[in-house]
Amino acid sequence: MCWRFSQYPERKVHLGCRIRSIFDGFASRQRLPSQHRGRIGRRLVVTFVVFVFLVVGSTGWILYRLTRNSLERQMSDQLLAIAQLSAAGIDGDAVRHLRSGFEGGNLHARLRAKLVRYRDLVGARRIYVFDHQGQSLLDTAPDVPIGREYTRLRVDRAELVDVWRGQASHSILFQDKSGVYYQSGYAPVYAGEEVVAAVGVDIGAGFVEAIRAFQRSVLIFGGVSVVLTIAIGLVLARTLTGPIHRLVNSAQAIGEGDLERPVDRSAGDELGYLGQTMEEMRLKILDRDEHLRQMLAGVAHEIRNPLGGIEIYAGLIASDLPDDDARKAHIQKVTGEVRTLNRVISEFLDFARPSVVQPVEADVARLVEEVVFLLSPEMDEARVQCIREIPQGLKVFVDVDQFKRALVNLVKNGVQAMPEGGVLRLAGKKENGNTVIRVADTGVGMDSTVIERLFEPFFTTGERGSGLGMAIVQKTVKENGGTVGVKSQVGRGTVFEVILPGGQKRDEGYLRERKRE
Repeated sequence: MCWRFSQYPERKVHLGCRIRSIFDGFASRQRLPSQHRGRIGRRLVVTFVVFVFLVVGSTGWILYRLTRNSLERQMSDQLLAIAQLSAAGIDGDAVRHLRSGFEGGNLHARLRAKLVRYRDLVGARRIYVFDHQGQSLLDTAPDVPIGREYTRLRVDRAELVDVWRGQASHSILFQDKSGVYYQSGYAPVYAGEEVVAAVGVDIGAGFVEAIRAFQRSVLIFGGVSVVLTIAIGLVLARTLTGPIHRLVNSAQAIGEGDLERPVDRSAGDELGYLGQTMEEMRLKILDRDEHLRQMLAGVAHEIRNPLGGIEIYAGLIASDLPDDDARKAHIQKVTGEVRTLNRVISEFLDFARPSVVQPVEADVARLVEEVVFLLSPEMDEARVQCIREIPQGLKVFVDVDQFKRALVNLVKNGVQAMPEGGVLRLAGKKENGNTVIRVADTGVGMDSTVIERLFEPFFTTGERGSGLGMAIVQKTVKENGGTVGVKSQVGRGTVFEVILPGGQKRDEGYLRERKRE
């Protein structure tokens, strides 16, 4: 609502609009949206974790594969050399006799004993000789007779093709019934130029356990690296986001009109430079705000002086007129308008001037009684029934004069919301360690659009009034360490809720902190 002073219509001075633009900052309630909170910290931690996971994971996998392939190649080369050495020590002509079923005295026992010596010498699990049909001719295992088929050779048919062509070969890595890994090497046995048999050598793949241990080490190392990365990321995130949060709080305080709190400049990087810039901005705004207060106080003083004269002279004129003179009623209207304008100026000065909070312990029931007594004529005229539900002994630690003016504004607002009469209920109680005071009316209520702007300076839905009453209430409650909220439904009334921290010690600490800031 903007006031237009039409005493000088050619100038059209919109003083109210200018004043509102000056003090809009007091009602600014900018908050950091919840979807933006903590994003930098989360991104930093996630980026660190993903980076370390990819680096450690890929590096560990590459090292694992290289180590495994290298060990497999070493084992394969060793296996082939052992198989060829074993085959070279076997007489092919003697094996030919075994294959034909002629065991010739002690031939089988001598050849088997030779294989056992080879087995023990190279540390193999088993060495055996078989023919083209995969049937046993010699075996270091004592329970394998000549002619028994090695069924597992069917799996290595491709490797045995190379053996029958005269080339040594080896199988892939296998796992036996007991879960032990092993590998087989094959080499041809010659009788002259003819391949008459083949030697098979089974060697346990002991390196598999080493590979498994290496794999576990890589996983443990990766897990430890991720945990350390998360810890380092959280520390870095806190180091980065801490100054940002402090700058955000400072910006919010400046937006809400709290220009006494210094901006944090402790960071030694670009954030510190930003804090220094914001601090310079705060000081300039504070200086400009002080000049504006002085200017506006002077303007209000210059306006109030002639208003006082108008009220005095109008009263003198009214006193000289008889009661039945119609002009007396007009003069009384002039006096009423002057008083209204004087009250608006007083509200404006209360809102604009800096206040010093002097908290003392006060009895809520007594404060409410004084406010109700002060406004009882207005309640009677508006046919409003006042119900008080304040328990005895309910205390608050506030600046009594300031808080009483805030209660007066809340009660007046409730009375004005019930033009046809109604019930005004003032209740108080202790809740979660806080003192809660509720002012509820059964009036016309407000919609969401009005509620959103209710505490803005100079916002009013009435034809009269400055629109500063609720802004003063919010400013007063906040300066006394509390909060004020509102709930309303159109046609069902409004409830204002003032919450003040419980306990004198806590409130004194809060107010000392405010003073220090």
